[in-house]
Order: sequence, then structure tokens, then C-alpha cells
Amino acid sequence: MIDGNVSFSDVFFSAAVFCALAMLLVAAVVSDLRSHRIPNIILAPALSLALLLHTMHGGVDGLIMAIGGLALGLVMFLPIYFIGGMAAGDIKLLGVVGCFLGPWGAVLAGLATVMIGAIFGIIAIAWRFVGPVLELHPARSQERLSSMPYAPAIAAGTLTALWYIGFLPQQVPG
Repeated sequence: MIDGNVSFSDVFFSAAVFCALAMLLVAAVVSDLRSHRIPNIILAPALSLALLLHTMHGGVDGLIMAIGGLALGLVMFLPIYFIGGMAAGDIKLLGVVGCFLGPWGAVLAGLATVMIGAIFGIIAIAWRFVGPVLELHPARSQERLSSMPYAPAIAAGTLTALWYIGFLPQQVPG
């Protein structure tokens, strides 16, 4: 991704986006795992920062790209939300991720999230059947057993999208 013709502002922008995304995803995952909620107090500052970074780096074109990513990120999972399969915080989290990554990154993150979320869902279903048999977890409320935090899948999908677009190393040196 980085070659000899990259300016300092490009490197700074990329580093700022990556750091902000990392902090957002860690905070969202921790919150979702603890409380099954991703509060706006986490999402709103990240959204503001994404819009600011894109505007500072790319002007009006950068802002338009960020808004396009936000819109695609929000729209991708709306049907799942409307049928009750996902919470609003998850939708907003993917929207903010899309705002950081732009439209193409939002689509990649959303598709990767669906695939990784399906794997996590299969594991969660298996855990519901195997855990009680092996007495691996204490009795929990039905709500905790029937819902699955989706922020970890969104975080993994986002990292997969970053890797795919070349933002993360394609192979480990050595």
C-alpha cells in the first residue's frame, strides 16, 4: 500500500484512521460482550472523528466518501435489524466503520462480517448444546443465551476488510 510517492499526510491519515478504528472496535467489543449494547457515547465521537479526518485529508471529496461509507454501512444490515435479528448498535457500528473505510471498505467489512458472524453463530449454537452437557458454563438468563453479541464479528470483519484492501500486511515476514 505504501510506496515511495506517499506523502506524510497520507501516512498520517492512514495511521489516524487505523488507530481510531482500533480504539472504536475494542470499546465496542468490550461493551457488547459485557452488556449486549454498543452505546452512542462510543459511536458518536468515532463518527465525528471519521468525518473530520476524511474532510481534513480529502476536502469535500473526502467528506462525500465518508458519508457514502456511512450510508452503505448503515443500509447493509437494516433488513436484518427490521426482522429483529440484530440490534441498532450493531447497525450503527458498521455505519461508523464504513465512514472510516469509505464505500468499498464498508461493503468489504459488511460481507466479511456476515461470513464471520455465521461462523460465530454456529459456534454459539454448538456451545448452547455442548456447554450444559459438559457443565462448562453456569445457568444464565434466557436473554443472554438467545442473543449473540455481534460487535466481535464486526471487528473481525473490519480487520479482514483492512487486510484485503492491503492496509494490513498480507504475509508475516520471516
